[in-house]
Amino acid sequence: MNYKSRVLAGVIGVMIGISGWAVAAHAAETVVDQKGLKFVPNTVTINAGDSIRFTNGDPFTHDVTVISADGSSSDKGLQQHGKDNVVAFPKSGTFSIVCKMHPNMKATVTVK
Repeated sequence: MNYKSRVLAGVIGVMIGISGWAVAAHAAETVVDQKGLKFVPNTVTINAGDSIRFTNGDPFTHDVTVISADGSSSDKGLQQHGKDNVVAFPKSGTFSIVCKMHPNMKATVTVK
């Protein structure tokens, strides 16, 4: 490999590394488990653009419904045991998370 090829390969490697770093720094994912008829943890703070991966560690089906401060809600559907449900939070605010099937299951998400 000649000098120009090595320089070009190095530049390409640096650019790929920088682009991967920029994407990784752009959005984060937090995990909230549904276990023992609870959201664990039941309070989460994230940044706008981040997402939450809701896992279901219980042996039965759950539901993830996001309720905004204005009372509007978005049902993310039923979630079977062992399945994940990823919910993005593009805007700041405080959101309540409930399981419609188990009304005592509640969590709060604060998005900065």
